[in-house]
Amino acid sequence: MKKIVLFLVFCCSVAFGNLDPNAYPANKTGCLSCHQGIEPIKDHDSDMAQQIYAMGSAFGDPNGCIICHGGNPNEAKDKNIAHGKSPDGAMLEYFTPAPGSFALNDKTCGLCHFEQISSMKKAMMNTDAGKIKVITYGWGLDNDDFLHRYANHETIDEDGFEPIYGTDEYKKYTMALVELHKDQFPAKLDKIPQANLNTIKENPNEAAYSYLRNCNACHLESKGKQVRGHFRGLGCFACHAVYGAEGYYEGGDPTIDKTKKGHMLVHTMQSGENSKVKVNGKEYSGIQISTCNACHSSGRRVSLQYQGLFAVDRGSAYVPFNDDGTLQQPNGTYLYKHIKADVHYDAGMLCQDCHTSPDMHGNGNIGTVALGEIEIECSDCHGTPTKYPWELALGYGDELLDPNKVTNEIKDMLFNQRGLGKEPLSQTSAHTKIYEPKDGYLLSARGNPLGNVVKDGGKVVLHSASGKTLEVPLLKDIEDKNLWKNQKGRLAMVGASKHLETMECYACHSTWASSYYGYDYSVDYSKDNKFVDWIESAEKIAKDGTPSDYYGDPVMQPGGSTGNYSHARWEDPVLGINGEGRVTPLVGVIQTVGTVIAPDGEIALLNNVATNKDGIVTIDMQPLNPHTSTRQARECEECHQNPQTMGFGMRYGFYDANPSEPFYMDAKGEDGKPLSKHSTPQINAIKNLHNGDFMQILDENGTQKMAVDAHFEKSSPLTKSMRDELFRDDYLKRAKDNLNKIDKKKK
Repeated sequence: MKKIVLFLVFCCSVAFGNLDPNAYPANKTGCLSCHQGIEPIKDHDSDMAQQIYAMGSAFGDPNGCIICHGGNPNEAKDKNIAHGKSPDGAMLEYFTPAPGSFALNDKTCGLCHFEQISSMKKAMMNTDAGKIKVITYGWGLDNDDFLHRYANHETIDEDGFEPIYGTDEYKKYTMALVELHKDQFPAKLDKIPQANLNTIKENPNEAAYSYLRNCNACHLESKGKQVRGHFRGLGCFACHAVYGAEGYYEGGDPTIDKTKKGHMLVHTMQSGENSKVKVNGKEYSGIQISTCNACHSSGRRVSLQYQGLFAVDRGSAYVPFNDDGTLQQPNGTYLYKHIKADVHYDAGMLCQDCHTSPDMHGNGNIGTVALGEIEIECSDCHGTPTKYPWELALGYGDELLDPNKVTNEIKDMLFNQRGLGKEPLSQTSAHTKIYEPKDGYLLSARGNPLGNVVKDGGKVVLHSASGKTLEVPLLKDIEDKNLWKNQKGRLAMVGASKHLETMECYACHSTWASSYYGYDYSVDYSKDNKFVDWIESAEKIAKDGTPSDYYGDPVMQPGGSTGNYSHARWEDPVLGINGEGRVTPLVGVIQTVGTVIAPDGEIALLNNVATNKDGIVTIDMQPLNPHTSTRQARECEECHQNPQTMGFGMRYGFYDANPSEPFYMDAKGEDGKPLSKHSTPQINAIKNLHNGDFMQILDENGTQKMAVDAHFEKSSPLTKSMRDELFRDDYLKRAKDNLNKIDKKKK
């Protein structure tokens, strides 16, 4: 009760505005007796800082350190006491170095940001459910359905499927999605199981569970790998704390060792434009893309591609040497080639400029699949050549809802103009900069106001969290005023308008995409091998709220893993169909060629590619927005008349040997078999692989050989009718004829 009363006192003091901003912080008192010079977590005159100072004053701590960190600031001269038990009535019982930890952030960040705290545990960035499904699917577990079963930790949606964020339209839209896609919007996910080593020979595919427990270091309840490029915070501070790639503290706190890695760059939160961070005499706002890299340098690697970076393994990269003649050092465990950055990156946009709070924090439902959770579409800001964004209906570009399977109320939403929003999203407006709406905020495809994108007369203006203000190109203006910089763009969008009806914009505008084919790796339980279990580590919580990996003492599990990709490519992405039924780039992510070595050293599984009940290999190609969009889109010929882009592989598999047979580099007899008794395969056989080309989805007859997507039923290779259309050689003539007809009507 005392805690509640103190919190109410704080609320009243803020509400009545009786705080003196010049009184804070109190230098050289409390925690600042030792930490004098440490940066404020927010600017002293910000609402957040003033609220923290007010709450801290109730405990004799005008600097407010106790509100986030607990401990006893009244005994600051004795470190053990100061970093020990908190005074009676404090929200935190003990000092913590990690106030963003999910184990206790309901008592810290959640005092003001309670919606975000309640949703984050269920969000994609914590469940990893989509990634888990891809890996288990590829290993042959649960690969005959699209049900999402597992998360890093048991996750239950106890408050129902109505989102905690959003407009009424957004909530109705989301509820309709849940009704139609129960496999992707579950009410409960189980914790990743542990492999049963007693039966691993009978069920070797369970090694996938061990692999996942070792791979999933990026979820928010773990601090993850603390190595160059992977340094980050825990929980909320995985995103809202800035870390340098090298992991050094460069602020003014004299007690933090500046020669030891693993610290925040400075003790200041990063968030939106109203949260300035000062480092080494420089200032910035917004969440750094390098922060996103700390986790998104693996898997689909979109934050890397956004910057134009193609990640390759250390052994396969031929890259410029450093100034001292040494090899390029890994960042996030990879080396890089610089290809071409996304046009939005070149304009100075940050990830958060497009990805909304429900995208990032979750919306209160259990997050599993990016396509199911992310609400932004290209047309939300750019519109189409015939309609402005506000003239589009809700759901345009986000066709997960079938109009024939929804209520009349939802159907009306899918056919009526969405209009503009007059108010920002209420759950986030208290914590971010409010931009003047002018004529109104643009709305997402699912009905939420984009609080940083406004219609201002004949213009659309985007306010970046970095502080930049950008004018958004509108396709309708470009068409009406004939401002096309490349007439091929008009030919593709206006002359062949079906492109916009059936394709994702980035199917053409993503001129490249990282693909990683044929991931050959083993899980070896022999020789008492041990590797980290990031799942159990995150659940072993100390009284200060930190998981066991926080101080470098993670829980270990039986096994070890080694492996590498067959090959990696970046050019000419293959096309297929995503869960919305739209044409999209497809990429290889983790196409499992699995080997399992049992505890006694016996091979339980060797170079195996899993198949489903129809005999289709489930290493699968993944639909993806690569985040490599450029103004200059792919050439028409890259898709039309191009069997490789259609999914037939390199020359219909013409260059591929038979991977199901081993290859010997040795003296051979007339029968082609080795002569020596000691001969061993140079390249061993891969079970079930239909050819050596991991990008070939279809054989020369159009029969599907490889799965497309582990998540949604609609995902598939291009249909026969689409392929037949692409093989027609009069596509340019037909598009030009259409343009002539359109231009005549205009005249």
